[in-house]
Amino acid sequence: MKRREIVTFLSDYGLEDEFVGVCHGVMLRIAPHLRVIDLHHNILRQSIRHGAIVLEQSVRYTPDAVHLAVVDPSVGSQRKAVAIETGWGEMYIGPDNGLLLPACRASGGIKRAIHISDERFMLTPVSRTFQGRDVFAPGAAHIANGVDPGEFGPEIPVSELVDFEIPQAWIHDDHLHAEVLQVDRFGNLQFNFDTGHLEAIALHGGEQLEVRLEGQRLHVPLGKSFADVKAGEFVLVEDSYKHLSLAVNKGDAAARLRAVAGSTVIVGPLGT
Repeated sequence: MKRREIVTFLSDYGLEDEFVGVCHGVMLRIAPHLRVIDLHHNILRQSIRHGAIVLEQSVRYTPDAVHLAVVDPSVGSQRKAVAIETGWGEMYIGPDNGLLLPACRASGGIKRAIHISDERFMLTPVSRTFQGRDVFAPGAAHIANGVDPGEFGPEIPVSELVDFEIPQAWIHDDHLHAEVLQVDRFGNLQFNFDTGHLEAIALHGGEQLEVRLEGQRLHVPLGKSFADVKAGEFVLVEDSYKHLSLAVNKGDAAARLRAVAGSTVIVGPLGT
């Protein structure tokens, strides 16, 4: 395996405690040459879904790296720790709970998956509550040093990995049945569809759409930017990941609608 210069790091650890810094320290003690890119540490607590969505959307914008991701509500249980190599040569390391798989599929598919079980590549004794420090961070650093993950333990058949599929919108008649994938810090609601889905139900730019969300029916224009509407008004825009997002110009759509990740959405033409 080649030596790597960069580890990306995503977790639900937050920044109020020392957990992220400790994981940085562990990696740098093993691989002092590393640069660590902190993708996100405010993933919703224990939300594998949120972590998987953010990881899948983010990794396409990172350089060649080892991708360390820890959202691990079953830490200390029988769930496996895994290292996954993809068809593009990317390496992912984290818990076998579905967190990694959408990003792996977006990186050329899974080439091989390894069960991290050899304690030579861990900090021992391994904590039952902080395996990000004792298992995953060391594993990422050893891979960055050029260790072949095959040394970590036995190979796992891809069919045995715990899977997670990012939910997709579906069409019924002239409506899209969708949901909120995530809410950003500005209160914008990212939906799980793009402009291609709108075209499939004969909706295009420049028209008003009906958006049903959290018991409300909104008439919302499909715009190109937030500024296409007046301050305080709703607009549907294509976000930076090519998803459609519901926003309020200079406001907070999530707060206005009391919407959260997973809220169901129906989008269609007016008056139907």
